[in-house]
Amino acid sequence: MPYYKRNLIVLCISIFLTACSWNQISPFLGFYIESMDATANIARWSSLVFAAHFVSAFFAQPLWGKLGDRVGRKPMIMRAGFGLTVIYFGLAMSTKPWHLVAWRFANGILTGFIPGSITLIATNTPDNLAARAIAIAQSASAAGTMIGPVLGGILAEVFGYRLSLKMSGIILLGSTLAVGLLVKEEKTEEIPKRSTIREDLEIVFDSPIMRIVLVTIMVANILTLSVTPILTLYLRELSPTMSGAISGVIFSLPGIGFVLAAYKWSDMGERQGFGKPIVAGFIGAGTAMALLTLAPNIWLFGTGYFVYGLFAAALAPSAACLIATEVPEDFRGRAYGVQQSASMLGGLVGPIMAGWVGDVFGLSYIFVFTGAIALAGGLYLARRFRDMRLGAGKTDGDMDDESQRYAASS
Repeated sequence: MPYYKRNLIVLCISIFLTACSWNQISPFLGFYIESMDATANIARWSSLVFAAHFVSAFFAQPLWGKLGDRVGRKPMIMRAGFGLTVIYFGLAMSTKPWHLVAWRFANGILTGFIPGSITLIATNTPDNLAARAIAIAQSASAAGTMIGPVLGGILAEVFGYRLSLKMSGIILLGSTLAVGLLVKEEKTEEIPKRSTIREDLEIVFDSPIMRIVLVTIMVANILTLSVTPILTLYLRELSPTMSGAISGVIFSLPGIGFVLAAYKWSDMGERQGFGKPIVAGFIGAGTAMALLTLAPNIWLFGTGYFVYGLFAAALAPSAACLIATEVPEDFRGRAYGVQQSASMLGGLVGPIMAGWVGDVFGLSYIFVFTGAIALAGGLYLARRFRDMRLGAGKTDGDMDDESQRYAASS
C-alpha cells in the first residue's frame, strides 16, 4: 500500500476519534457548569468557555504552522495530541466555571491535531488526489462531530461528566500514539527561508485566494460555533423533559449531513471550481439556520438542523481544497496556520456576539443572527468569485500569476 494511502487511513481514524472526543462535552457543557455553580449565568459562562479556546489559538496557530513547515507536520500532530490529553484530564478535575475557561485557554495554545493531520494529508498526497483525500478527512472529522455528542450524552448520564472527559483524554492519547507509530511523512525537504509572521500575513492578504479562504473559514465558524454553547439550553426550552441522549442526537445531525454531502460538494468543486459550492453552502446554511427560530418542537428543529449540515458541508472542505490545489507546497503549512487563526477568530467572535444577542433578545434570535451573517458572507463571496476563475476553470497563466504572490516565501 502506498504510504499516502496508509497515512489517509490512520489519520482519518485518528481525526474521527479526536473529533469524537472534542465534541463529547457539547451536550452537557451547560449542565456541567450548572453542577459546579447553580447560581452562575450558564449561557454566559458557556460562551466564555467556548471562546477562551479561540482567543489563545488565534495567536498560536500561525506559529505552529510556521514550525510545521520547518520540522514537519507529524511532530506538530504529536505535540498537540499529548498536550490535549493533559487538557482533558484538567477539564475533568475542574471545580469552578473559571477553571474550565482556563483549561480551554490552554487548549487553544496547544491545539492543532486535526488541522495538522489535514495539512499532512494535503502535502503528502499526490496533487491529483489531494482534494478528494481532504474531503475524506473532513468527513472523518464530521463523523466524529456526529458521534461525539451522542456518546458524550450517554456517557454523561451513565458515568457522569468527569469520567466522560477522562475517557476523551484516553482516546486522544491512543490517537497520538497511532500517528507516531504508523504515519509516515516524506515531503519535508522543501524548507522555506526564514520569514516573520508579518511577512507571511502580507503574502496571505495579497493573495485573492487566501482572502477568500479566510472569509470562508471565519464566517463558517461564526455560523457553527455561535449556536453550539447555547444549543442544549435552547433544546431544553423546546422540550423540558428531553434526555441527554436525545440532545446528543440533535447535536450530531449536522455531522450526519456533513458526512453525506461533503464528498459531493468536493466533487462539484473539482469539476466546476470551488467557488460554487462555497456560495451555495453559505446561502443554504444561512437560510436553514435562520429558519430554525420558527421550529415549534425538537423534531422540526432537528430536521432543519440536519438540512443546515448538508449545506455547511460545502464550506470547510472547499476552503481546504483551495489551499491544497492553489497554494505552493512550501507555503501550505503557514497558509493552513493562518486559516486556523481565521477559524479561531470566528470561534471567538461568534459565541461572544451570540451570547450578547441571547441575553438581550432571547436565545431564538441567535439563529436569526448567525443565519444573517452567513447570507451576507455568501453574497460577498459571490461578488469576489465573479472576477476570478478557480479550480477547474483556471488557466496555466492564472496559476503562474497566483504563484508569484508567494515568491517572497520560497
